[in-house]
Amino acid sequence: MENTKTIFLHNITPFEFKEMIIADLKIEIEKIILKSNKPEYYDVSEVSKILNVSNLTVYNYIKKGTLPAIKIGRKFQISRLSLEDALKEVKSLKYKR
Repeated sequence: MENTKTIFLHNITPFEFKEMIIADLKIEIEKIILKSNKPEYYDVSEVSKILNVSNLTVYNYIKKGTLPAIKIGRKFQISRLSLEDALKEVKSLKYKR
């Protein structure tokens, strides 16, 4: 049994259809390129450059649990996904008086 899909197009020109396909392909190609250029794991110095903070600050983030990391030998490795998740969950800091 063959998997076939039927698509009906109404009131669309061939040029519009072509432009829709090209736009979707550009988005998918950009996703593939962005995924392939990023390493899966960063070390502390790379993360400090990305975040524009010192190495000590990154170590403090790891110690507090703000930034999940894996310790391999004497070095920490931070996954790209955990770094992205940590940046999404940035919370505003409230000063205690």
